[in-house]
Amino acid sequence: MKRKQRDPAAAAEIDADEPSQAPLPLDDYSGDVCAALTARYGRSASAQHRHLLATAAAIGSILADDGRSLTAESYLPAVVSALRAAGPSDPAAASALASLLVILIPHISSLPPASASESASSLADFLASPDASKLPTGTVRSVVKSLGHLALLLEAAADWGAPLEALLAASVDQRAKVRRCAQESVEKLFAYLERSGCGKKASSAAVDLFEKHISSVRSLAKLDADASEAKETEAVHMLGAMAVLVPHLSKKARSTVFSGARRLLSARFSPLTRHVLRLMEALLEHLKVENVESELENFISLLLAYLPYDEKKPDDTIIAALQLLRSCLAKLAGHSKFWTKALPSAFEAVSGYLILDRKCSEDIAKLLIECIYSHVDQSILLTNESQPDAGDSSDGAAVKAICLSINKRLKKCPPPPLPDNVLKIVLALFLKLGECSYIFMKDILLTLSRLGTKIQKEPHLKKVEECIGAAIVAMGPDKIHSLLPISFHEDWFTCSNTWLVPILNKYVYGASLQHFLEYIVPLAKSLRDASSRAKKPRKCKELQAWSDQLWNLLPAFCRYPSDVYQNFGSLSKLLVEMLKCDRCLYKSACKGLQQLIDGTRRLTSSDQDVEIPAEISALFTSSEANNLSCVSLQRCSKKDARKSMKVLASHSADLLCTFADDFLDSSEKRAHLKDALRSLAQLSGSANICNLFLSLVKRFGLEDTPLEPENLECQTNEVDGKEEESSDATAEINNKRLLLMELIPTLAEAADEDALDLFFGFIKSSLLNNIKSCDSRALFALSIILKEHHGYSLTQLDEIMMLLHGIKPDSNNAVLEGQLVCYKYLLVHMIKVNEESTSKKAFLILNELILALKSKKENRRIAYDVLLAISTSLRSSESNNGDSDLQRLFTMVMGYLSSPSPHIVSGAIAALSLLIYNDANFCMEVPNLIPSVLVLLQNKAIEIIKASLGFVKVLVTSLHPEKLLSLQADIMTGILPWSSFTKHHFKGKVVLILEILIRKCGFDAVNLVTPEKYKEFVREVEEGRKGNHNPADGAEPEANDPEHPTPKRRKWGDSNAEPGQEETPKKEFFVKGDRKPHFGGARNHNDKASGGKGDRTHFRPKSNARSGNSQNYRGGKSQGRDTRPRNGAFKSTQNRGTRQSAHSPRFKKARTAAT
Repeated sequence: MKRKQRDPAAAAEIDADEPSQAPLPLDDYSGDVCAALTARYGRSASAQHRHLLATAAAIGSILADDGRSLTAESYLPAVVSALRAAGPSDPAAASALASLLVILIPHISSLPPASASESASSLADFLASPDASKLPTGTVRSVVKSLGHLALLLEAAADWGAPLEALLAASVDQRAKVRRCAQESVEKLFAYLERSGCGKKASSAAVDLFEKHISSVRSLAKLDADASEAKETEAVHMLGAMAVLVPHLSKKARSTVFSGARRLLSARFSPLTRHVLRLMEALLEHLKVENVESELENFISLLLAYLPYDEKKPDDTIIAALQLLRSCLAKLAGHSKFWTKALPSAFEAVSGYLILDRKCSEDIAKLLIECIYSHVDQSILLTNESQPDAGDSSDGAAVKAICLSINKRLKKCPPPPLPDNVLKIVLALFLKLGECSYIFMKDILLTLSRLGTKIQKEPHLKKVEECIGAAIVAMGPDKIHSLLPISFHEDWFTCSNTWLVPILNKYVYGASLQHFLEYIVPLAKSLRDASSRAKKPRKCKELQAWSDQLWNLLPAFCRYPSDVYQNFGSLSKLLVEMLKCDRCLYKSACKGLQQLIDGTRRLTSSDQDVEIPAEISALFTSSEANNLSCVSLQRCSKKDARKSMKVLASHSADLLCTFADDFLDSSEKRAHLKDALRSLAQLSGSANICNLFLSLVKRFGLEDTPLEPENLECQTNEVDGKEEESSDATAEINNKRLLLMELIPTLAEAADEDALDLFFGFIKSSLLNNIKSCDSRALFALSIILKEHHGYSLTQLDEIMMLLHGIKPDSNNAVLEGQLVCYKYLLVHMIKVNEESTSKKAFLILNELILALKSKKENRRIAYDVLLAISTSLRSSESNNGDSDLQRLFTMVMGYLSSPSPHIVSGAIAALSLLIYNDANFCMEVPNLIPSVLVLLQNKAIEIIKASLGFVKVLVTSLHPEKLLSLQADIMTGILPWSSFTKHHFKGKVVLILEILIRKCGFDAVNLVTPEKYKEFVREVEEGRKGNHNPADGAEPEANDPEHPTPKRRKWGDSNAEPGQEETPKKEFFVKGDRKPHFGGARNHNDKASGGKGDRTHFRPKSNARSGNSQNYRGGKSQGRDTRPRNGAFKSTQNRGTRQSAHSPRFKKARTAAT
């Protein structure tokens, strides 16, 4: 088929895109334009490129004949002359010349003034000629771009009028590409002229163009439809061009354009509306209010006339008009109170949009909220708050009109849900007006309360409750109750407005304790008394529930109250009364007292100006509620807060005794009393704590208990021989001792050294007397002391160490956990202090942890938790030495790698595996950590090899691929020699590690560092990974668990089990509060009998791993039950290893790396 030929106009459009190509490399051809063009387009078959080359060659031949160089500067006059000669009669020639011109222009950095002026004038005349409109778009655009560049080369004193007029005329051209190019050129030219001091003349030219088109728009009524549409289109283009030039216009020109554009805006939408608004927005950014104050007020009136709802008005123009109104009012701020007239009218005009389900509704609401926050001044309104005509001032009248408009819209809203945008504005008004909202927003609050009772769905009701909550924060609960009283009608046994109680419970801040004592408490008591008189059980239960809800408001009224020092005396009596009550009122009393003490202390701190507003702001989902504070808190000075703290301290000793008595007498209340006791102890001081504790010891008849720390050297040998008497008296004494042990943690945080001596002496006596029932509580109390008082723990370090090492946990996991937690705090303190005197004791503690890692399964879980907590504490240290402290822990554990005991070495490797899993990237920062473990793969001890392979698996699982690349060679060298050992699952572990490496780093990278001897094996692993076959088939197979498929990040399997502990071949550790194992093997093993005679560790089990159990059964004794071999007999040595490591060794016979 014959190809269709393109017409000249199409060719011109193609040529129009030529200038977008990269500049010609003229330097490579000594400035020869023709040679450079030939090099670029010589092989092109395009007719346009051939025409371009022919034109360039023809002009070059003429220049050569005249003896001139073939540079861009020489080509320019000749090309311009040829372009004018060609004109519209030869579109193809004109297109080629225009393309050549636009290619040349970027290479011309300077011209002689006469030459530049002549060329620019010629191009301007070319564009101004009537025939120029007949030229193709591409040609005209190229000429416009060339003229724009040439105009920048003219001198400021030259005649640039004609080029500027031509560019301005082109900036309103009907063709979009021409128009866009002209506007870019005009903008650059205006900036150049402004810098040259000719900005006023250029602005006059732009204003002339503007007025020309403005006058034509005003005469549209006299024209027919087609002519009117053409003029409107030209005006639209003119407005777009002026918006670009606004930053470069003179002040007078901007004022003139502002006045002219303002008259183009009408109350109805027209094709010019959107562009007029855009131009006015650009003008407002650069106008000063002094020059156009009266014009701004007139323009605001026009905007208000345009804002009312009309379906014919596009939503974006409404938003643009409202944005302009906001900008105008911002300009007038400080110069005029015009916002008091404009803003209420704007609310009334756009209120119809707020109930629509459109995107514009949300934008309009945001703009109105911004106007509220910008212009409504609460301080001015508060000045006239006490006056009867507070709402009659100009500011008050404006706010009143706005609230009236919003309330009217709320009442007209359709059935629930209420429009979100209206509620957002209501919320903003409450938060902005503060206390003044009681004057202006009463009706809105009442309307919300009526509408809220009709809403059933939780999401919609929550938004209404948030608005009412904002009213509570703004007004205070006392004024809320004056509008919406919670009242009890005794005749009918009904209570009004109980729906308000949960909202009060959440949003009351900075309220008055007096209001709670005089309003809430009598009402709660009335409801409680009425519940006893009610005949129907249902009504009795309902009244009691209302009463409890009112009592539960106490913690809310204790959040930063404004009158603590005036009313705490009465409140303290009420607290004691609530504490002694049979019902659950003690919960509110405890929570309220704790909230009151902690909140008052926070008010005295320097951060209260930030923390408390942030706490209140968090109650609201609106972004406008940031850093919100209520007025009562703003009025509360630090002096008042300190006065309140003194009053609280004066009552704290009596309250501490009262709450402590209830703590000891009632097990039901104990959990809720702890926090209140802790706050009271901090307030009352250590002397009162000592007196209280000594009185309780005397009251319980425990005076014989030594309460001073004694030397334990001579007593540790007696601990093992003591046995607890099983008499009733002893049991009763031990129960009393337990109660005091439980009380100590609540008091320890505020204790000084004297009180700590009392507590420690009491704890020590319990542990030395071998009172098993008290051991776990005593250790918990000791751990709190160690946690809160690291200085004291270091001064008593020797005694505490001897005490802890003398404890035998046996089968009591709680005792072991308490012991290890105490070790944790001691070890963290010692590592942070980093003193030589404590280093030996730190190794003793670490030794205990490593031995616990090698003991039975439950103990290992506890040890895992403690080791992880130590790592976390060192990393999150408040000091700047967090990383160095953690590195010190790694180094200490690495010291055990040189132990002659395989048991200790494997435990140390298990600890390192856990630490790197918890913080994989940090292991790269510890010197020699990875090489120190990899070298142990050359050891011959089975449990060390198991532990080392487990370490490598955790390492490759945890590290990112880019970090593994540098370790691949060492890892492959270490693990591949064990690929031929099927016993003890060594081959399966190696295969698993290889699979992870291949998945992360790629087969090619792994194969590159593989020794030649093992390349075939690695290739088999890759094929097995793709599903062809399993390279570990010859080994004891590792079957995938159907319930726990291998995850992307493989978990840590047990590689550290010792020969005597085959009942738990998989390492797992459990984080507190989580029932799932933190580490679990990636696979379950279906073990086969090893076949070796007398091999007790690998006989064939009865069945595979059971469902839901992550352990493997190799024939050893499992947790709590015996497993029979096939011959039906139990093996006597089966559980020998477990017995040997049932508990930690004695302190004086500690098993360390040195032994």
